[in-house]
Amino acid sequence: MTKGFRRSAALCLTIIGIALLSTWDWTARNSERAPRIGGAAVQQLKSAADAPYDEPGAAMEHYWRKRSGPTADHDPIAAYRTAREHVKRMPRYSTRLGSHLQDPPGSRRASVRKRTTAPALATWDFLGPGNIGGRTRTLAINPDDPQIMYAGGVSGGVLKTLDGGDSWEPVADELANIAVNSMAMHPEDPDILYVGTGEGYFREVIRGTWLPLQGAGIYRTTDGAATWSRLTSTTGEDFYWVNDMIFSPRDPERIYAATRTGVHISEDAGGTWTRVLDPDVNGGCLDLALRTDMAVDWVYAACGTFAQATVYRRIMTASGEWEAVLSERGMGRTTLAIAPSDQSVIYALAASNLPGPDGLFEQALHAVYRSQSGGSAGSWRVRVANTDSEKLNTLLLTNPMGASYVECDWGTQNSWIPMGWYCNVIAVDPTDPDVVWAAGVDLFRSDNGGRDWGLASYWWADPTTRSFVHADQHTIVFHPAYDGQTNTSMFTGSDGGVFRTDNPRASVATNEDGICNPVASSVDFTSLNHNFGITQFYHGAPFPDGDRYLGGAQDNGTLRGNDAGGPDTWSHIAGGDGGYVAVNPEDPRTIYAESQWFGFLKSTNNGTDFFDAVDGVTESRYNFLFITPFTMDPSNPQRLWVGGYRIWRTNNGAESWTAASQMTLGTGGSVSALAVDPNNSQTVLIGTTEGAVHRTDAALEADGNTIWDWSRPRQGFVTSIAFDPSTPGMVYATFAEFGGQHVWRSTDYGVTWESIDGQGSSNVPDIPVHCIVVDPGDPKRLYLGTDLGVFTSTNGGRTWAVENTGYANVVTEWLALGSDEDGTPLLFAFTHGRGAWKVELRQVPGPPLRPTERRGL
Repeated sequence: MTKGFRRSAALCLTIIGIALLSTWDWTARNSERAPRIGGAAVQQLKSAADAPYDEPGAAMEHYWRKRSGPTADHDPIAAYRTAREHVKRMPRYSTRLGSHLQDPPGSRRASVRKRTTAPALATWDFLGPGNIGGRTRTLAINPDDPQIMYAGGVSGGVLKTLDGGDSWEPVADELANIAVNSMAMHPEDPDILYVGTGEGYFREVIRGTWLPLQGAGIYRTTDGAATWSRLTSTTGEDFYWVNDMIFSPRDPERIYAATRTGVHISEDAGGTWTRVLDPDVNGGCLDLALRTDMAVDWVYAACGTFAQATVYRRIMTASGEWEAVLSERGMGRTTLAIAPSDQSVIYALAASNLPGPDGLFEQALHAVYRSQSGGSAGSWRVRVANTDSEKLNTLLLTNPMGASYVECDWGTQNSWIPMGWYCNVIAVDPTDPDVVWAAGVDLFRSDNGGRDWGLASYWWADPTTRSFVHADQHTIVFHPAYDGQTNTSMFTGSDGGVFRTDNPRASVATNEDGICNPVASSVDFTSLNHNFGITQFYHGAPFPDGDRYLGGAQDNGTLRGNDAGGPDTWSHIAGGDGGYVAVNPEDPRTIYAESQWFGFLKSTNNGTDFFDAVDGVTESRYNFLFITPFTMDPSNPQRLWVGGYRIWRTNNGAESWTAASQMTLGTGGSVSALAVDPNNSQTVLIGTTEGAVHRTDAALEADGNTIWDWSRPRQGFVTSIAFDPSTPGMVYATFAEFGGQHVWRSTDYGVTWESIDGQGSSNVPDIPVHCIVVDPGDPKRLYLGTDLGVFTSTNGGRTWAVENTGYANVVTEWLALGSDEDGTPLLFAFTHGRGAWKVELRQVPGPPLRPTERRGL
């Protein structure tokens, strides 16, 4: 990351959604109206105020930095498309069975060699977390059977529940792209569901290209998610980011889609599309609304995010044209909601592209608008703006807690954390046009048409508190039978999954004390995260017993789970954006974790308490990667290594650190991978973001003046380095960037390298590879974590097969070895979108090599 980008990020992306979920013992938990929390709870809260929040913009920049190509015109979307087609032709392998499975239909080897076929018995075990959730931007409820719901995980695909959220199962793993951002259910047949992929709200720039989390068009199921097909009409760039979709209630063949290139209409159920609105503005069109009470469709579209936003309306008559009906200077991302009980009433919630009062509101609240005339131009009235005299009314799109440190006596300075570009949603009570919900970090409700607001949920409350809802709200959906009396269920989707309330009209907090007090709202929320496995891990590790594990997760901090409790009993043990973790094998009560930018933490009591452990590190935290790699010496758990622009070592369990290299490594970039020879602590290899691998055989004597030798297998981002513990000199390195080879091997401790990507249909496709693991029982058996799941080689990298994991072709950020109490070796996978998994390593011979493989051709 360049310093210029960091300055930009600090200025423009004070974009912190909140994942710091602690388990404070609120003294006022059982009080209906305690004035404020106090005592020990205040001290805990003050400590929490100094802890890191998550940073979604910086996280996405880190994500794409690993995935950029060698040239500015590299097309990652085309690369993914080619890679997915390649994976279909690759052999399949089951680690659980210790054998190859049947080859893909039509492949040459399928006709000449029969293999074991038991995929249902050969998959990995899902570990969870099922109770923590993950980024959920869309929900759909079956009106004929509301117990059936669908949720879209931004990098986890589609999940379905048949019991109202008591349990969920993934139902769209066959999708070539599982970056689900929007859904539309057929108005006459709820078994027909359209899913839009690509999260188009970010504005990161990599090598001159705007690259949010890309999608691959629109997918459709006609049988309740049993099978899916991609609409071939949506394979082009117009549908790389599908932000919203909606059916016409009068003509179910007509579908509207808002994408980064505008609004598109299909009149034949998605067979063909016509772009009907091209606003040519940053972000394209992000939200749609549609009146259902008129003889023809009245369609509304909100377009623009970091540039000037505009709300358009089109009455779909023969002569109807799009008309700009709302475009006040400074409007950023804007969401829309029509009042179901009076559809002449429509609301707009707009973020601000301007600094606003005291320079605090860029990407926080600009205004809430209301029209009582069907959204006609000139009919929109500001109901509340960022200039409002009541502070609570101005906090709709920022973090209420951070903005209220002073008022709540939690600190001496408020911290404004604007989030309107990232989490921004508005909805109207189906029975009352004056009752409206708005949400950014937390949920707010107005009972007088958007003029005054009360706080309904608290991200920072004890998760057992009725008012707790995970931070960063993305969708609000009412039960199909909602009538305001006998049925009052409302559902929300956030960065922490799905929540429900059955009393959304209960009293909310409407004053300063209410901001400070998590029991001031009487709205009861219940988590529906049960086997809801879409957590985005960056790294993970097992405990020595193999039946406990922990990992660092995007927007969810550091999480810990165990076999005994199962997927639904994970817990948060540290906050911020979780990163790398480690456990001392000699004393498992000692745990190391981190938050972004090397927020290094240590616990000596099994994660109950953590303390900062960065004494001695003198370089800027922004020299370190957003997710900073560190490693523990396999021969001495008191010795750890980490790096920013230089390399650092601790010999005393992170009580203090000392420099182990010059300030710059000589090749540029930051440290991105580290490994210590398990047979010789003096031998250490360090990878960087510029493709260099630095090495030394005198690591324990290295100091701030040491110059490390280096080699460069290729240009790119080194994601992992691994030693073969049974073969002296044998070491592997993996690369993330597109283009070139991704898996490399050295037989001389990193002096020289050779590619082992393989050839033909058995090679590693051109996708980012994040890690490599050498099987401890068979050094020729290698495992890769990639952007499309796990690949395995049984012959030292000559050929590769797709691992039969049981989860989708999801980003697998990290693989880790462990063993159970009986000594059975285990392999753990930590995915960025589908949680954590494990499998037992079977030690059986691989298949015989073909003649060309024996010759190395």
